Amino acid sequence: MKKMKNVIVWILMIFIIYLIFEILRKIFGGSPGFEEIVIGLLIANLGYVIALHSKVSDIDSKLSGHIGWHRGKEESI
Repeated sequence: MKKMKNVIVWILMIFIIYLIFEILRKIFGGSPGFEEIVIGLLIANLGYVIALHSKVSDIDSKLSGHIGWHRGKEESI
């Protein structure tokens, strides 16, 4: 599962690099339209939010397990 997450993160990074390239092309007189750039940025934002949510979820589960340990509950981290 972790390998799949890494693949998805790498695909997202490649997509963001491509988007930066297209934005620079648009700034310097390139061809992509405004709508394509906005849709690309929305997709990149959605992918980043999903990746960030999975990392925050992992931290939250570890933190709640640690707090439960202090309260005397037996929870595995």
